[in-house]
Amino acid sequence: MIGERLKSEARRRTSTVRRLQFALALLAAMAAAPLAQSGGASGLTFLQNHKYVEALKDFQVVVDSFPKSSVADDALMQIAMYQLDVARNLPAAQAANEKLLKEYPDADSTPMGYVIGGRLTIAKGRAAADVDAALASFERVPRLFPGSEAVAAAGFYAGDTLRLARRTEDALDRLRRVSMEFPRSIWAARAALDAAACLVQADRPQRAFDELQRVRRQFPGTPEAAAALNANTILYRLYVRAPAQPAFAPGGKSIGSEAAKYKDIVGVVVDDAGRVLLGHKQGITVFDKGAFVRTLAADEPSAFFLDAQGRIVVVHRDTLIPEGAQSQIISVPAFGGGKVHQAEEIPSVVVLANGDRLIADRKGRSVVRFSAAGNFISNFASVNAERLALNRLDDVAMLDHDTKSVVVADRDGKALGKISQKGTGYELDNPVDVAFDALGHLYVLDRGKPALYVFGARNRLLATIAAGEKDGPGLQKPEAFAVDAAGRVYVYDDRSQRIQVYQ
Repeated sequence: MIGERLKSEARRRTSTVRRLQFALALLAAMAAAPLAQSGGASGLTFLQNHKYVEALKDFQVVVDSFPKSSVADDALMQIAMYQLDVARNLPAAQAANEKLLKEYPDADSTPMGYVIGGRLTIAKGRAAADVDAALASFERVPRLFPGSEAVAAAGFYAGDTLRLARRTEDALDRLRRVSMEFPRSIWAARAALDAAACLVQADRPQRAFDELQRVRRQFPGTPEAAAALNANTILYRLYVRAPAQPAFAPGGKSIGSEAAKYKDIVGVVVDDAGRVLLGHKQGITVFDKGAFVRTLAADEPSAFFLDAQGRIVVVHRDTLIPEGAQSQIISVPAFGGGKVHQAEEIPSVVVLANGDRLIADRKGRSVVRFSAAGNFISNFASVNAERLALNRLDDVAMLDHDTKSVVVADRDGKALGKISQKGTGYELDNPVDVAFDALGHLYVLDRGKPALYVFGARNRLLATIAAGEKDGPGLQKPEAFAVDAAGRVYVYDDRSQRIQVYQ
């Protein structure tokens, strides 16, 4: 029960953190060493309260001061998972995991160490060799530790790796095997959620309903059941309610006050806790359940985003300013080794699963890749991007300011597809924002002829939120939007000076 509560808290942090197994063996092993027990227990308490720095200190004390205790391997595992899933510091995660596998080859946490090793491999790259290496690491777990609880986790991550590699049928086979072999394990629920995402990706959304309903029936009251309900809601809205009825309708509520007079809107974000963040000329305003919480003051930001730790990062000219942390100046080497230039206008930033950041550089008319530490890695795409959006596969949608189209690429910059300026059932006049929902549908907001378009597999138009009558329901002067976990759409409309909700 304690482990599930900790995992529930982690899921509210980020979609990646929800996969952490904070309590996997640590509590059961504590009786052998009272002092080590104290450090491990307090570390878990700090994790539960999101005090990650203090948690790391306590786990490190266990590793350094009690290396022969029965909980040292568990502490190393927690450190490795924190660095992988929260800090997204892959070298630190690998160092901790290698220490675990080398110094504690027969410990309780060793099987999960092989799972972490496979996850690290696929986090670094998705070439065929990386996929094979990751799968080999996962397959060692049932072969070497057939009775371990980590066998189900290894099966899930093998399926998830195949999904990331776009080997959909192979992924479905692995994921369904987890559900059949470990029907009562929470990993079966996660496998079913992953299988549903695979089916939607393969344009078989009706089949996804079955996977999601099984999660809701067999794991009631869990975060996985809540995620299944959210996914079901998205599918019902886009594939059942539409086209006979409008997929979206005004939710009958709005967020914000006209008296606030927000100007120069730079974005809307919905975080993992369901809070709505609005970026504007004076800073970033946070709303919770529709009520004003606070405003993080900032001087005319051009964008903002949430980093791996969930902190607000304000973008001002060429500088990224994380809340409570050191700022970073973004300097971009010119293509072909020319003169370095400052990124004087950054309209959008997204964070990849491995912690790298893709930054839209309007001066360079391109998208560039930087590390979390602010170091230039590479040019990503020659697109003059107005907005960027990211899905669960780390695919990137880039709203091209010049061509009024949306270019989609994988996380290595390989082109995957394009939403052209004009197609069946739509025409983009002045597109201003893009977003993905939890199942990978792509949403495009047009301000010129007010509309919000939703595209599915093969770039097929699925639904539209159209312009409304003057001062009536519907889009009037939309500026930016976001999509939450259940597919509700939050559009800031300059006519009403509020965030309008569609569901």
